[in-house]
Formats: sequence, structure tokens, C-alpha cells
Amino acid sequence: MIAHKSFVFTFADVEVREREFRIVKSGEVLPVEPKAFRVLLFLVRNPHRLIGKDELLDAVWNDSAVTENSLTRSIALLRRLLGDDTREPRYIATVPTVGYRFLCDVKVAEDGFEGLETAEPQPANSRKESEPPRGTNGDRISPDHSQIQTAAEDRVEEKVEQPSDRRERLPKRLLVPGSIAAALLILVTGFFVYRAIRDREARGNAIRPAGNTTASRMHFVLLTTFPGEVRWPAFSPDGEKIAFMWDGENPVKGDLYVQLVGGESPLRLTHTSSGYICCADWSPDGREIAFGRCDDRGGGVFTVPALGGPERKLTDVVCHFGRAGYPKWIGNGRSLLIVDRCVPDGPGGIVVFSLETGEKRCLTAPPLYSEPGDMLPAISPDGKTVAFSRMSTPNRSELYTVELSGGNLRQLTHEGNRVGNLMWSSDGQHIIFIFNSSRVGLGRVWRVPAAGGAIEPATIYPATGALSRDGRRLAYLYPTGEGSWEIWRTALSSPGGQVVSRNRIIESAGWNSAPQPSPDGQQIAFESCRSGQCEVWRTAADGSKPLQMTFFDNGFSGTPRWSPDGKWIAVDHHTATHGQIYLIDSEGRNLHLIASGNYENVVPGWSRDGTAVYFASNRTGSWQVWGQNLATGRETQVTHHGGFAAFEAYDAKTIYYSKFEGGGIWSTPVGGGEEKQITDALHLGYWGHFAVTEAGLYLLDADAFPRPTVMFYSFQTRLLTPVMQLEKNPIPWTANLAASRDGRTVFIAQGTFHSSIAMAENFQ
Repeated sequence: MIAHKSFVFTFADVEVREREFRIVKSGEVLPVEPKAFRVLLFLVRNPHRLIGKDELLDAVWNDSAVTENSLTRSIALLRRLLGDDTREPRYIATVPTVGYRFLCDVKVAEDGFEGLETAEPQPANSRKESEPPRGTNGDRISPDHSQIQTAAEDRVEEKVEQPSDRRERLPKRLLVPGSIAAALLILVTGFFVYRAIRDREARGNAIRPAGNTTASRMHFVLLTTFPGEVRWPAFSPDGEKIAFMWDGENPVKGDLYVQLVGGESPLRLTHTSSGYICCADWSPDGREIAFGRCDDRGGGVFTVPALGGPERKLTDVVCHFGRAGYPKWIGNGRSLLIVDRCVPDGPGGIVVFSLETGEKRCLTAPPLYSEPGDMLPAISPDGKTVAFSRMSTPNRSELYTVELSGGNLRQLTHEGNRVGNLMWSSDGQHIIFIFNSSRVGLGRVWRVPAAGGAIEPATIYPATGALSRDGRRLAYLYPTGEGSWEIWRTALSSPGGQVVSRNRIIESAGWNSAPQPSPDGQQIAFESCRSGQCEVWRTAADGSKPLQMTFFDNGFSGTPRWSPDGKWIAVDHHTATHGQIYLIDSEGRNLHLIASGNYENVVPGWSRDGTAVYFASNRTGSWQVWGQNLATGRETQVTHHGGFAAFEAYDAKTIYYSKFEGGGIWSTPVGGGEEKQITDALHLGYWGHFAVTEAGLYLLDADAFPRPTVMFYSFQTRLLTPVMQLEKNPIPWTANLAASRDGRTVFIAQGTFHSSIAMAENFQ
């Protein structure tokens, strides 16, 4: 037998520890996905050499059918972890359309560990063609030891490839549909999948996440492996069932389900027809589940029997980005903790709601300028203290606590960024959270003492999520945000006419959205996170020749809009403080600020003569459309009853706009006058899914059956007619539909997401 020696690769202040499957930077362990780790491992084994994309895909994904998006995404993850810069890379340089080069000198040392054993070399005809050697546990090891594929992954692959169908394997960069995608999702997680938890000990050991110092006693399993996205896991009081939201049977919207831990068939409890559903929480007796629902009419908190039955609305609440109420049961089940306004038109606060009397008692009163306010309440194990996130802007929040009896408000973080995914430790001494900050270990799990103190890495829990009542089980999402957002172009026979062709023109790892064609139709501006930071990009009309246009140091940029002469692009840029409007020339130069202030200015649009820019602002306390004369800088309020994304008609007589809270498309004369509703078909979250042409409006009806449908509103007939159903899911809360002036070309961003619920056990 030949022993496989494991190595430690060192560059700059980073160690890549092959045996431990860890990346250590400045003494701190960085959380990393298995495939991204293997990409880095291959790069550091080949420093300074240009490595083609095909070579990397073959080395890391070998026989799997994947897209180049998987590689691009892994590179972006590594850059974020290492703190690399795409403009001035220190570690990984991209050679456009070709591949990548690792820039650092790398020191290699054996770590003194003799790892997986491989069989003695055999003649090629003595084993399957091209099959790499295997370790004693059945794991496959590549000849240069740059990758290890576990026997468990092999077993999943064997389920994917049917023995009765041995046709030639698909090319590696074909998209993987249906059950194959679900199986590959299991590979990415790196967990063994156990269908029945009660007998998991007899089935083998689960793989532990890298970098967790207390993981040796834990067991890890996947509770769900459904296609699509799951969210908001919650344990029943006895810890034997789990509730969650899933969009597999109701795409776009999702519904509430319950499943036995270790079971395979979830029970559907709701049937959502419009809007969004979120935030499941079990009643103390396990008989009901509370949840929030949000649509064009507003938000509400509901309950539904845990074994199925009719929904019951408890109270109206404020909606924020499609999430309503965040309900949490209190004590004996006669009250709920919810998020609602404590003053009219004010931000959300933490409220105790009595199910017996309907009374609402406010525990917090965030400043009136906070938007959206207090969110994500979490009750301590002893039921006496509430932790929550206070959002002063959509991109900035801090962690607070308040006593359930009222008073003793305490701010625990002062980082000036964003806190999310709150969870109490089982002993109630710490609050666990995800910190989106500039700290080393971006996105990792942190903790802070509930009594106040220093923030430090949380080493007990692999993630944040839902703890069982006894604190021995943690349910959490893995992976989070897996998927791709693509931009498609559709050619039509006439405005609102038959579809001639549909083509995907822009795709990469991460976010690609907000497409806008240039006035001459030769270029497309859009927003993308392909570089690891969300910026505005530009391509040719067919999606080729991508060029990054903005290079901000922090925050994210998007919503590009071309000037009528095609010489300028208006964009919004969001920081932790506020979003503001900038202009940049069509070559990516001469960036300058045009709208600013201690409030939000977002989603620009142009007047048809190019002398003014419209934008949405909340400076008056509600979202309204404003306009700025570029010559004088004078700003004028355009709408007075709510307004968001605005486009001026090609005849320069009418302004068409949506509303942030939903409720269709509206119009008002350019010079001022009556505001009229054109259609109610543009729903909550889809304020950016409409476009103005010479002949009419294109818009997305997200509630259309059986799939979200692009519609056309004719200015001549005033009729709304369907044009095409989306093949994938639309992406809400951003601008994702555009059209050419003649109405014969439509651009839309759509995508798919994947996540599962994983469970970790035995923390004590």
C-alpha cells in the first residue's frame, strides 16, 4: 500500500491545510465550501501557471455535469475569503475567456500525517477505464492528490447515472435539471445523506464542516433534498418535526410545510396565491404554527393547524420586503411577539400581541428616520429577553436586546454594517449571528454576550438557524443562495406579438439583473456580482465583451439607465448609509454624484430630452418620485400618493411609475396633474418589472397561473394581453425587465435557487 502524504501550502499570511480541509488566514480559520477549497488547492499546486477553465473543471468537478458558473462562483468565493481585488489582484488573476493564474509564491511542507491509503498501481485493464485509485474507505484520489471524492459522493452519482443507460456522459457545462441537480446539490454540501435519523449510527459517520473546533462530537445530516429553495426552518416543541417554507410545488411564492425529522414526505399546510409567506414558529403545545403573509393589500400574521386545516388571521402588520410580522410564541401561548408599527407611518417595532384581547404593547420605538426599523426578534431560552436587529437603512443594522417586560434597551454591536440570522445560544449567555462586515471571516458565525461585551467567533455552532427546545439540535439552511440569475432576450413579431426567439445572453455566477438596452440597441447595461462585488457592467447586444463600468470601494451598485443620446448611464449606489444617484459616461469614466442627502435616492430614469433625471426618494417619509434638472440641480417632487421606478413616455407627455408597496402601474402628466392607475397587475416586490415602449407597456404579472407571465398593455386598445410565460423564476425587489423602443425585443432576468435544511446534533 502507498500512503498519501498530506501537505500544507503557505502564501502571504494564508495556510491551505490539505488534510484538515481548512484555509487559515492570519491565524483565523475561514469557512469554505468543499468545491471552492479544491479549486484553491489546485491553484496553489500550480502557482504562476495559466490554468484553463476546462482544466480546472476537469480537476475539481471531474465527471460531474456542471456549468462554468460553478467555477466562476468558486473563484468569487475565494476572492471574498482572501480579501482579493479583481482590479488589482494579489492572489488570483483572471485571464478573460481563458482561465486563471495564481500569482503568489507558494511554500509546500508535509504536515507529518499519513492519510488515505491508495492501492498499488495496477495495469489500466485491471480496473475501470480512467478510474482513479481508491483509499481504504472507498474514497477516490486523483493522481496528483489535488482532489478527493468520497465514496458517499460516488454512491450519490451512481443513483444519478442509470445502469440501464450507459450513453456517453453529458458535457460538463450543460445545465443539470431535476433530480440530477438535487443529487449534485448533495455532493456540494459534503454531507452523507441519511433518510432516517433514528438509525443514522448504523449507516456511518457524517462529514463534519471544516474549521469548527468543536465539531468532533457532532452529527450532520440533510433533512430535505427537494428541488427548489427552502427557508425558515423551525423545530416543533418535541423536536421531532420541522416546519419550513418551500417553493417546489408553488414556484415564486412558496408555502408552509411540516415534515417528521427523518421523514421524506412533507405535509403542505398553505396554498399561497399572491405575495409572500415567511417566518414559521410553533405554538408551545405544538398544535398550531404562526406565520406571516404579505401581498399588495398589506401584511398579516396567521396561524394554521400543524396537522392541516384552515388558516386564521390574527392581526394586520407592516410588511418589509415581503416579510410580515416575524411571529414568535411567548410563554404559555396566549401572546405572540411580532413586528409592527408603533406609530402611524413609522418604522417597525417589537410588539407583544395578546391573542385574547388583540392588544398590542410596544417594546421598542425605533427612531422615525430608521427604515425599515426593528426586525428578526428572537426570545431568550428563559423567555425574559428579546434580541433583535435594528435597521437604520436597508443596508445597515445593529444588534439590540430588550426585556420582554419592557425597558432596559441595550445595543450590543456598533459595527455600522449589517447583522442578521439571530439565534440565542442554548444556555442563553450569548446571541449568535451572521455579521456582514469587513471583518476577517466575512459571513461566518459570530457571537456576543447577551450582557454586552466583545464580539468573537462562535465555535460551537456551524451556522445560525433554529435550535430545538433542548438545545441539542440545530436546523439551518445549506447551502444558502445557491443558484444563478441569468438575463434572457426575447424577439417578438410585433409589439406584444408572437415570440420569434428566446436566448440566454448573459450568465455567470451570482447576480445578473437589471438589464437595459442602449438607445441604439447595440449594448446592454446591467448589474452583476460576478467579480465578488455588485457593480454595473456593459456588454454587446449578444452578451459578449463584458466590461465592468463602476468600481466603488464598498456597497453595491445597480439599476443602470441610459441617457436618450446613449452617452451617459445613470446608476444608484448603495452604501451602509444611504443609496444615491450617480452619472457615468458610456465608456466607464467621469463618475459624478448628482443626488444625495441623509435619505434614500434610488432607481434613476431619464426625461426624453436628457435634461433631467427622475429617481425615487423617501425624504418625505414615504417613497415618492422626484426629478432633478441637471443644469440647475433643482429637485421637484413628481408624485404625491406614492411612487417608485419612473419612466417618461417617448412622446414626453406622460410619466409611468410603479409603487414600492405594489398595486400596479400608474401615470401622471409630465407637467403635473392627476395620478391614474393603468393596471393592478404589477404586484408587490416587482416594482422594477415593467418597461415603456412607443406602442405600450410590458410588465410582469407574477401571480399569473400557472407561471409568472410577461404581459403587454397597448396604449391604443388599453387592453392587457399575455406575451410569454417565464421558464424560470423572476427575481423580485430589483429592476429586471426592459424593452427596446419599438417593442419588438424584451429583456428579463430570471433564475433558480437551491437550498436544503441541514441538521447538526450534540453540541454539549
